[in-house]
Amino acid sequence: MNQAKIVVGISGSAASSAALRWAAAEGRLRGANVEAVYAWEWSGGLHAPYAPLAGRSSREDERGAAAEMARLVVDELGEDHVEPAVVEGSPARVLLHAAADADLLVLGADEAAAEPYPVINPIVAACLLRAHCPVVVVLPGMLHGRRSVGGMLAGTVS
Repeated sequence: MNQAKIVVGISGSAASSAALRWAAAEGRLRGANVEAVYAWEWSGGLHAPYAPLAGRSSREDERGAAAEMARLVVDELGEDHVEPAVVEGSPARVLLHAAADADLLVLGADEAAAEPYPVINPIVAACLLRAHCPVVVVLPGMLHGRRSVGGMLAGTVS
C-alpha cells in the first residue's frame, strides 16, 4: 500500500506558512508525507530585448534562490515528514500537477480586510476547480484542529 501524500503550496507568505503548518500537522495524524511545493517562474523572459543586461539574474540564480527559500521554510518547521519541492512553472499548473496523485492539497489564502471571508486568488480558485483530490484552504492564524483566528474553507471535486 502506498503512503499517503499531502501537497501544500508555499510562497513565503503568512498564508502559505499557515498552510504549511496545517499540512504538517495533518501529515502527522495521517502518517503521510508532505510535499511543500514552491512554484517559480524565471523573470528573465520578461525583459525587453533592448533592456540593459546589468541587474538581471540568470535562470540558475533564480532557481537557487527559490530552492533556498523553500529549504529555509521547511527547515524552520522542523518536521522530518515534510520535504520541499521547487518546480518551474505557473503556480496553479505546478500545484495541480503535484497534487495529481495526492490525497490532499493544502493552500493558504489571505483574509479580506473588510469581509468575513478569505480572498480566493486565481491560484486557489484554479486548484479548487481542477484538483482531483480534496482541497483545504487555510487562513493565517489558523491552527490545526481548532480555530484561532478566522476560519477554514474546504472543497473537493467529485
